[in-house]
Amino acid sequence: MVLLAALMASGVAAGSSVAGAPDADFHGPLWQRAQELAATGRPLELLVASRLAFSQELSSVSGAVGEPAWSDVWLEQAIRTGSDQPMIARAAVSRCIATGRCDIAAALQTLRTREADEAVSQLLLWRMEMDRGDAGSVALAWERVAGATRFVDEYSEGVALFDRMTRGVRLPMPDDGPSTDPDQPRLEVVHALPAAFAMTTLRDVHQRCRAGGADAALDESCRRLLAVMADSGSLLANSFAVSKLLADARDAAERARWQERRRELAWITGEAVALLGAAPDAVPKVDMHAYLRWTVESGELGAMRQLLAANGIPARPPAGWEPAKAP
Repeated sequence: MVLLAALMASGVAAGSSVAGAPDADFHGPLWQRAQELAATGRPLELLVASRLAFSQELSSVSGAVGEPAWSDVWLEQAIRTGSDQPMIARAAVSRCIATGRCDIAAALQTLRTREADEAVSQLLLWRMEMDRGDAGSVALAWERVAGATRFVDEYSEGVALFDRMTRGVRLPMPDDGPSTDPDQPRLEVVHALPAAFAMTTLRDVHQRCRAGGADAALDESCRRLLAVMADSGSLLANSFAVSKLLADARDAAERARWQERRRELAWITGEAVALLGAAPDAVPKVDMHAYLRWTVESGELGAMRQLLAANGIPARPPAGWEPAKAP
């Protein structure tokens, strides 16, 4: 594999160039860490370097037409050397869907075998087959989706990875920032960046599993998938699945069950957001390092429950409580 240092020394294969680095502002320390991670040559480090570089490239002046971006260079290296790892294999299929660069045999093998019971991986493979257009392959891929029994929380997985690989990076504190924790800006980045790369197939699932569909077999497969999603640690997956299951409830008892779940999710989310956004003089018991650890261990929804518990707030809403309606 070609390390970052080798790429810089050789001008990327003797003549081609790579888009320039971002300016040394808030993004500078993250760009520096991206280079350090890429220089290790290890697949997961390359994946994180690519994600960090991509976020910086969005805020930078674009390079000349035809110049490869570091995010592309490093993601390609991660895929070429680490597609036996599920996180990288999913990134490879996501890139295939987005760009048509689908020479990813090792990634496909990983998701079709080691991840055969995992819903996110199978959804990505199904979405890829939709683009290829073979009806038989699409149908088989959907059967694999419906047979999945677990749902990886990509967000908490990403938080864990970004946290581990950015420790020690110091970012400038905002001028009006109330926090006295010098690690707070990094923690915010760690929580924010993984969200951009998670759950890329939700729109397709929404269209596939429309409420009240006339196809009984499709309806049942969608219910199985949504039930797996509703049991995951992902707040986004839970909210999406509960909303869909409520919309397509088959009787009053089922409707009441999912209405209560939606009410609980609204309560947990609202109370947690209020705590996380509280002013310092309110003295909420919010330790962002603990909150990050909870997110890694229990998913975003589990972290919110633990945050409420730390502040003496029950995880279930009071009787009769209803979320405020949107104006």
